[in-house]
Amino acid sequence: MQDRQTRTSRRAVLASAGAAIAATAGCLGSSGDSEPPAAYTTPAAAEFDGVVDSQWLSENLEDVHLLDVRDEGAFGDAHIPGAHHFPDSEMLDSYAEETPDGFEVSPDVIAWTLSQAGIESGDDVVVYGAESNLWETYAIYTLNALGHEGQVSLLDGGFTVWDAAGEETTGSSPESGDATYEPELDTGVVATREFVAENVDESDASVPILDMRSPAEYYGVDQRGDLGRFGHVTGATNLNFVQSIDDEAGRLRTPEELETLWIDDADLSRDETVVAYCQTAIRASVGWFVLDQFGFEDVRNYEGSWADWGTLSEENGYYYTTGEDTGTVIDTFA
Repeated sequence: MQDRQTRTSRRAVLASAGAAIAATAGCLGSSGDSEPPAAYTTPAAAEFDGVVDSQWLSENLEDVHLLDVRDEGAFGDAHIPGAHHFPDSEMLDSYAEETPDGFEVSPDVIAWTLSQAGIESGDDVVVYGAESNLWETYAIYTLNALGHEGQVSLLDGGFTVWDAAGEETTGSSPESGDATYEPELDTGVVATREFVAENVDESDASVPILDMRSPAEYYGVDQRGDLGRFGHVTGATNLNFVQSIDDEAGRLRTPEELETLWIDDADLSRDETVVAYCQTAIRASVGWFVLDQFGFEDVRNYEGSWADWGTLSEENGYYYTTGEDTGTVIDTFA
């Protein structure tokens, strides 16, 4: 797998080429002399290797593959030219699972979908949704877990900004690609139930564990699913995933705001192992993504999350805490 420096240099080459094209055209995107919409350029895209904005994508559209994680109806109505639909519930949340025999991965369906999109492991990919939200980061996390070697980036602001800028869209179905996707699993981005259990005892956790759900779920008050218990992993800190997203602008918060939230207030260090979880690992992928962009050396998403942990028992070493006002809640942007 290529390292961060290699990926960054590749994106720098694309950015330089795109800037030259923009200078020659004398405009941003295809919006002419009109003012581009908010989030057409974003602070996160300027700072993070794995984030691009609509201006960058407009200038580099021919150099990347696109995955659209919106629902099928929205994709069929209009999408960015060249994009392929990347279904969520059919594949993104079914490629891996916790079983009585341990953690099992079945990447074949996703690999086939990527092959149909003309994507190979070394290709640069941009993932987008309606704005910037959780399914996009889960798709990026999933490709990383499959060992994708190219840069996989988030389109900050998503399709909403692209469309508002007057950029080209289409409702035509894309042609099937002629590629072979060969996954080489990177389970270093995954926290299994046993990995979590090894780092949790009856009173605390030995590594930072972040619960990305709402405080009510964290306390066990909002009880979701047919589970045997509700609350949070003992020693986990609550940091609701929505705090990383600027809902008004439809994009990630600025790097300075994210640093305040994650580094200062959550008191995390880039050289320590960090585990994120939620109910099904989807919301937790936002935390995984942000920390990865900050250069954390070992950040993992608990794939089973509470839907798994809530079915286990303390007698077998899977400790949990429940009740209002238990644990720690980070509410910087609540």
